[in-house]
Amino acid sequence: MSPRTLILAALIGFAAVPASAQLASDANEPDASAPGAPPPSIDAEHDEFLRQVKAAASPTPEQWTAIQSRYSLFRSEQRAAMRGIRKAVMGDLARPAAGERPKPPTPEQRSEIDKQVAAKIDPMSEAMLGDIRQILPKEQRAGFDDAAKGIDLSPPRGPGADGGPGGRGPRSESSGPSAPLPPNKVTIEVKDGIRTIVSNGIPDHKPGKFPGRGNPNTISAQSYTFQMTTSPKVNDKPTPQRGLLAGVALNGVVFDPGTAEMWKNDPASGWRQEAISPMTIAGDKMGLDASNAHVQPTGAYHYHAAPEGLIEEQCKTKGVKDGEAMILLGWSADGFPIYDHHCYAKADDARSPLKELHSSYKLKKGQRPGENASPAGPGGAYDGTYTQDFEYVAGSGDLDECNGRFGVTPEFPGGTYYYVITGEFPFVSRTFRGTPDRSFAKHDRPPGAGGNRADRSRPSDR
Repeated sequence: MSPRTLILAALIGFAAVPASAQLASDANEPDASAPGAPPPSIDAEHDEFLRQVKAAASPTPEQWTAIQSRYSLFRSEQRAAMRGIRKAVMGDLARPAAGERPKPPTPEQRSEIDKQVAAKIDPMSEAMLGDIRQILPKEQRAGFDDAAKGIDLSPPRGPGADGGPGGRGPRSESSGPSAPLPPNKVTIEVKDGIRTIVSNGIPDHKPGKFPGRGNPNTISAQSYTFQMTTSPKVNDKPTPQRGLLAGVALNGVVFDPGTAEMWKNDPASGWRQEAISPMTIAGDKMGLDASNAHVQPTGAYHYHAAPEGLIEEQCKTKGVKDGEAMILLGWSADGFPIYDHHCYAKADDARSPLKELHSSYKLKKGQRPGENASPAGPGGAYDGTYTQDFEYVAGSGDLDECNGRFGVTPEFPGGTYYYVITGEFPFVSRTFRGTPDRSFAKHDRPPGAGGNRADRSRPSDR
């Protein structure tokens, strides 16, 4: 009996089949250990669609089992279809070898992918919604319909492979904010060996629409005051970013690449979800905009990866196109500069052509520990869903474990250590090469309490 037949049987009350059994019965479904393969079941506690449906429709246990089953089948079919589309359009580039970086599609390939998604995958969404609607009695359908309207059911799109968050393909136009924002305010002053940056955290470019899908928070002005030395020193060992922001952009918006989402909502598990990954937990996207940013519950707009809007503004200021010059984007908490990923091919030669720099992090091989392991883990293949899926492999890329290197730059012709924001993990450095200033500490303060605010008082970075 096919998974579709099993689901239909569940709908009319003959069976309630667990999602794992449905997936196991599909002979055409790829091996779960393959990169990008779907999980054997959907984590209902972390999936935004299922959470919304449960809250809005209040299904009975039998209805809930059938809903999860149908939704799990949809996600499985969706991912398989997306892999087929990528392979048809991009060929072998769609599935790089383990540990290799995926190649982004060309504009022509991207257009064809979008057409095929609309033709093949969008109808899957409609069919799934229709089936789930039939599971529910009429009096519960209105709530379900309202919940379904606000959930993004598009296929997860990974960094680089499909552009979008983290990728460095053509940037899409962001929707405007739902209400007028205050103007961007930022001052940068250097005095007595200290660089002081005061800002309200409002971007100088067009942000995405917030609140929006995956992010219920509204952008609001902050009260940031950051300080750092103008003569940073390189330490023998990297310093973790625990409790600290990574840095601040030239427009006064902060870099905060980590998240608060953990496997099973358990910080002690050690498995932290990535905001940008080939397949986020159950497709939950965290609502990043075209500048790879979203909003904290405090109203703090912050970047997780390349600040595309800021890059555009800096290119306009310099009178260049993206990729024609090294672009200074901001300052790390330890005082070292942060640059875009186009840098001199020869680190010590400003006359050398620009090249795209890549990180030296790669996906681990094999499988994560499962729930029965000690210590327990989420199981499944290392696919980039979690920070712990990656490992530093010295010499595999252009940069060190802090996602930086030594070299000359337009602002430092004599040379300096500098960080690079790459199009692949870790995107923004997760460690410091120097000693960070405590003004970058994240304070769990409500809006209006003053100081630098980056809320971590709730188990969500959305």
